[in-house]
Amino acid sequence: MYYDAETKNGITNVNRSMSQNRKKRPSGNQPRRKPLGKAQLLPHRAAYAREQALTWHLALAAFKAGKGNGSLLAKLAEVLYLAWYLQQAGFGAVERELFLDAERILDGAASGASRDAWIIETADCLSIIRIFDLHEQQLLCAPVFAVHEAQLRVTRFSQSERRAPW
Repeated sequence: MYYDAETKNGITNVNRSMSQNRKKRPSGNQPRRKPLGKAQLLPHRAAYAREQALTWHLALAAFKAGKGNGSLLAKLAEVLYLAWYLQQAGFGAVERELFLDAERILDGAASGASRDAWIIETADCLSIIRIFDLHEQQLLCAPVFAVHEAQLRVTRFSQSERRAPW
């Protein structure tokens, strides 16, 4: 509490000004954001993260066996971009070159599609597996709302003309 004392003709006048604990209202045309619930503020459950990681590894195994397809390639690219956007939001940190290397590998797999050769060599899998590990950790620590926002960014990116998000 802050007191401001003013003396006038021997009488002390005390002005009290209290800090207000009022929430700031959005100004202008900014929509008011609905408060996030507990489920949005917590990370995904460990079982969900493991289930997602299993699907990524199975997709990669299909490519290693030469049985990949466009749908599986899209899933691998989505993991790559989600991991990037979550890293940009402050969840996890790996060097940018790892993303570039993984993208190069996925581009190589996509270029084989015209020959019906959907393959990723075992020697090339390390970069992708490191991205998987990063993204699994992100799912275990990033709040659900942050993952959702990253998914929205991936969607916007996929609808853009940009070649890569980095």
